[in-house]
Amino acid sequence: MDYLKDVTLNEKDSLQDMLNLEKNLAKVYSTLMTEGVSNGFRKTVKEHWNEVVDDQAEVYFMMTDKGYAEVQSAPATTLSEEKNKFAKVRSQLS
Repeated sequence: MDYLKDVTLNEKDSLQDMLNLEKNLAKVYSTLMTEGVSNGFRKTVKEHWNEVVDDQAEVYFMMTDKGYAEVQSAPATTLSEEKNKFAKVRSQLS
């Protein structure tokens, strides 16, 4: 494994790695919350999940501040179409 000693991550790669880790942790905690039975367990998992999603947002905002991630606004027509789809599904469930 001598080849690994020459591998270094730059700041962007490190932040992307952290972001991916936080996203994966959030998925795991979400699964645990829906599978947990005891209220104490669910409370603990929910607290950890809240911390993870806050950390994920912090890393993402850091990436956007540094120009490593770009936020793109959706066109108004796309937003309107999605709202209409949601309203249709919602009305069918009522």
